[in-house]
This record gives sequence, structure tokens and C-alpha cells, in this order.
Amino acid sequence: MISVIMSTYKEDERLLRESIESILNQTYRDFEYIIILDYPDNDVHKSVIEEYALKDDRIHFYINEKNMGLTDSLNRGLSLCHGEYIARMDADDISLPDRLERQMKYLEKNHYDLIGGITEMINENGSLLYSIKSVPTDPKKINKALRYSQCIAHPTWLGKKEVFEKNAGYRHMPLCEDYDFTLRAVLNGFVISNLNEAVLKYRMTSNSISRSNLFEQYLYMSYITNEYKNNRIASVDKAYAYVQQHLNETDSDKYLKANVIFNRMLQEMSDKQFLSFIKDGFCLLFSSKYYLNKIYRFMMLSLNS
Repeated sequence: MISVIMSTYKEDERLLRESIESILNQTYRDFEYIIILDYPDNDVHKSVIEEYALKDDRIHFYINEKNMGLTDSLNRGLSLCHGEYIARMDADDISLPDRLERQMKYLEKNHYDLIGGITEMINENGSLLYSIKSVPTDPKKINKALRYSQCIAHPTWLGKKEVFEKNAGYRHMPLCEDYDFTLRAVLNGFVISNLNEAVLKYRMTSNSISRSNLFEQYLYMSYITNEYKNNRIASVDKAYAYVQQHLNETDSDKYLKANVIFNRMLQEMSDKQFLSFIKDGFCLLFSSKYYLNKIYRFMMLSLNS
């Protein structure tokens, strides 16, 4: 059995319904669906989830007494699951109908411990923005690629329960608990791969592209990546100290501006608006040295995949 774990907060009702139904309608039927509501005053979510739970007893619905945050909510979900395998799901994404079936076959056939898959980026209305073309699959190449960035999309995870148990769940590594988990799993000897097929539609909202803590997230990722390169599991306290030392409003604003430009370029490439793409490319060059470093990391990730 697979335990699918999802935490909800303030997602739009329509998006929440699409997400829940995408799991309930999976071709792979042997699963339990653990849903944690991390906003106890969200009566809309309570009503929606209870409605589905009455129709499908595979749903196990829990409400946090107070807002705990994603990390603690996921760890609570891990403590409640009974499946031999664990899958992740976000409350505004859409799993393709045969996601679990295809991922289970791939994981078991190759004896992997934890896998991800390709994501298709969609907007608030469900329209395709762009699709990731390919992801690394060879575990040795993934171990190298992880020195530059995360390459196992968190909402697409499917893995053995023992990976989550021996990793002691998620740590409070701000803004990148999934990347931290992946690096620790590799350093602890687990074998990780990706199914090189689309398994999930990932929701890209205007808020996710322009949220103010993106630069802070980049700094955390930079620190834990450098520790991983030296075969060390990063200290949460030292990571926090590093981020506070380097965090400033000017660099944060520049990084955010660069992220908006970069995501616009991806859309322009998808729409074959090449003149606009080139124009924005020049703007990106002079926007943020940190964002250029992030692009360099992605390039190195691709080369090492």
C-alpha cells in the first residue's frame, strides 16, 4: 500500500478539489490518502475534505490544533501512515491519472529507494506554461547533480517508508526541507532516481514567482549544497547563521526581479517569442549576480545529469 501525504492551508477551493480528485482517480488503487489541514479555521477546506472523505474511505483527514507549518505537518503525516511506500502531493497540483502506477513499477523494477518524475508547469487556470523536458535518472549522476541544485521534484516523490524513517523525517531547514531531505538520504546511502516521464502538473502562481523569500531560499540552498559537496550533512543552526549574515534587502529585490524575468523568458521560449526572449535575456544579465549563479548551478546540474 502507498500512503499519499498532503498538507493543505489556504489553497483555492477549486484547486484543492482538482488535487484531491487527481489522487482518488488514480489507476493504482491500493493507497491511503492522509490529508493534514494546517489552518484549523479554514471551514471551506474542512467542508470540502470531509465531503470527499464520506465518499472514499481511503481518505484519512486530520486537523492541526494550530498552524504548524509544512515541515511539522508533513512529519505528522509520516507518523500516521501505514503504507509500505510513501508518496507526496501538494494541495494545488494535479497528479496524472497513472502517476502512482507508473512510478511504483519503475521503483520496484529497479530496486530504488526514492524517486521523482517530470513536472508540467501550469498556471492558476490549468493552462500549460512549459514542461520539463527530461530529468536525470542514473543514481550516480543524480548524486553529482545534487551538488548544484535539487533535481527530484518534491511533489512527485514516491519512496520506501524506511527512507523517511531512517532519515527521521523532515528537518526544520527553512524553505528547502525537501532538498535537505534529499541530500541527507544520499549521504545515508539510499539510492535515488527519477522516472523520466511526466507524472504531475505543477501549479505556478503569480505569488510563487514573486514571493519575497526567494533570495533567502537561495542562500539556504547554497549553504547546504556546499556542505553536501564535502560529504557533510548541514547543520540547521549554522545554515541559519550563514543566511542571516548574507541576507539584505537590496540583493533580495534584485534576485526577485531576476526571477520574474527568468520565468517570463521560459514562457516566451515556449511561445516562440524569440525577440522578447532575447530582450529579457539581456535584462537578466544585469539583474542579479546571485541569480546568474543560480542559472550556472542549473547548467551544471544539466551537465552532470
